[in-house]
Amino acid sequence: MITPSANILCFGAAHFDRTLQCTEQFVPAASNPVRTLHRKPGGVARNIAVHLRLLGNNVAMLSAVGDDGDGEQVIAALSELGIDTRRMHKLDGKHTAGYTAVLDDTGELALGIMDAEVYDLLSIELLKDQLANLQAWPWWLIDANLPAPTIDWLTKNKGSSKFCAATVSPSKGARFAPILDRLDLLIANRAEAKVLTGIEINEIDQAKTAIDVLRGKGVCDMVITLGAKGVVSSSGDSTAFWHPLPTKVCDVNGAGDAFYSGFLSRFTKPGATMDDAVAEGLAMASLTAETEGTTVWNLTQSAVDARAEHAFKKLI
Repeated sequence: MITPSANILCFGAAHFDRTLQCTEQFVPAASNPVRTLHRKPGGVARNIAVHLRLLGNNVAMLSAVGDDGDGEQVIAALSELGIDTRRMHKLDGKHTAGYTAVLDDTGELALGIMDAEVYDLLSIELLKDQLANLQAWPWWLIDANLPAPTIDWLTKNKGSSKFCAATVSPSKGARFAPILDRLDLLIANRAEAKVLTGIEINEIDQAKTAIDVLRGKGVCDMVITLGAKGVVSSSGDSTAFWHPLPTKVCDVNGAGDAFYSGFLSRFTKPGATMDDAVAEGLAMASLTAETEGTTVWNLTQSAVDARAEHAFKKLI
């Protein structure tokens, strides 16, 4: 049974990312000697779920893995953090998804490979018998790695659950385009927002225009992230620009997912406002950018609160 305090169910990618580097000049269509730089857990929904859990939330993860060692490790790592993994589907005869980056000898990306076919099996047929259980979670975080028909079905069958969309990438984020009026929250970067609106976003006023378009399509609560320039948020008919927080940048990988986790951690709390959520999202992005890797393992709520105090907005 789900306890009354359980609150956020994350749907989407959970896998391993690998980075290899050539020890000699990269030669296309040939065998290249490499060394492994790192192998670490990845996936948008997984990254968000982990920080949500570290922030003290009750979190469950719904994803698909293969019947292989990677799949076992993904599930075990989530479970060790206290994330509910009973909705993780281990599929016979399938391989766990994974992203592999091959860097050339200078450190530039020579080849990137993503095997995500297992996520295509998160079908309506697979999930429909679990619907009543899924609806018992008041907040859903859905990343766009799910198949488009499944995303559409979930928006039609969410019941009283809040549907929070994570766009993942421009190509996958397009899966939300037909169902924008059914979303309760949308957070996207400028490239993903362009796919959903047709607006080129390089400046704050262009983000404002994109938000007006999204509002016209039925989205009420949304954030467009502008990288190092900050974020633009909108709730109802109020739109604001937020500068990024002062940050000693170490590694920006994962900062976008961290923003979502901080935002959602606050937004799900009774009485929280859009401003509260954006401030905590900015704080989480800042703390993550100051950390090597995508996860702040020594995270504390007091550190997030202290960083969030420096957030401020300008109505636009």
